[in-house]
Amino acid sequence: MSKVFVSGPTGCIGAATLAWLLDHGATQIVGFSRNQDFSRIDASYQDRISLIEGDITDAACVHAAVSSAQPDRIIHLAAFQTPECQSRPFQGLAVNVTGTANILKSAAALGSRLQRFVFASSAAVYGPRSIYPTDTVAEECPYLPPNLYGYWKTAGEGMAQAFFRETGIPTVSLRLATTYGPGRDKGLTSAPTDALRAAAWQQPFAMPYQGREHYHFVTDVGAGFAESALRPFDGYGVFNLRGNTVEGLDFLSLIREAAVEIGLPEPNLSIAPDAQTMPFVCDLDETAVVSAFPEMPLTPLRDGIRESLEHFRTLPQSSNTMPPS
Repeated sequence: MSKVFVSGPTGCIGAATLAWLLDHGATQIVGFSRNQDFSRIDASYQDRISLIEGDITDAACVHAAVSSAQPDRIIHLAAFQTPECQSRPFQGLAVNVTGTANILKSAAALGSRLQRFVFASSAAVYGPRSIYPTDTVAEECPYLPPNLYGYWKTAGEGMAQAFFRETGIPTVSLRLATTYGPGRDKGLTSAPTDALRAAAWQQPFAMPYQGREHYHFVTDVGAGFAESALRPFDGYGVFNLRGNTVEGLDFLSLIREAAVEIGLPEPNLSIAPDAQTMPFVCDLDETAVVSAFPEMPLTPLRDGIRESLEHFRTLPQSSNTMPPS
């Protein structure tokens, strides 16, 4: 039985995390968000979720929310994504770095009541794939962030490790790459989901970047954070989330195949002529995370694509609602 405090609960990953938590042992969720938007959260869960409206950059507000909730687990998802960090760097710094410090300080004040802290990190802490000579990129590979977002996540991992050393509370930093599927609509790596949505709605789409990419189905991302919070773990650990690496062209081919299989016209999908190379690393090694959290799922890419297409084609073209679990 667990009471879990989740920052950033109303976004794509937040909604998937809430669903997995409530399906796998959490009894109550307290969410902390700038808005009270339940649109991505299935109605069947809403009576077990309390939302506190507040700003992650406001230390007093964060402390009051955590203190009133008295959770035994915290999952920190709230963050600015890559485009916002590049276009509004100081606000990105405030949200991704100061906000993380605020919630860690508030978590430390809970003392022994708190049993786990989970931080949403990113594969953006790594450098380009070409600098890692191994078949896969493991957690001990050197940092070399390609952008400000990656630097902010590197700082967050450092603060999470300092939090563990200061408090002894088991702490997990979970690195993920490209989340795709229902609910995904923001960030640089939302383009694969844009391609799925376009295919389902019979619209042409050109990917704005090219190259190999590491894909996580949204349900698996929610499961990753929930499993990291609920399952037995001691110490501090940083882990790559399980996923599938393929070329962007192959991802588009799988969309075409799945679309035809479910009775849609073959979609008009392509790579834009001026497409940039994907800046983030791929081939994330899953050995450590599977060892630590063996129940963490991995949806085959073909299945995740098919499920996404089935979902999007049932929706009006203005909708981005999360699917029921």
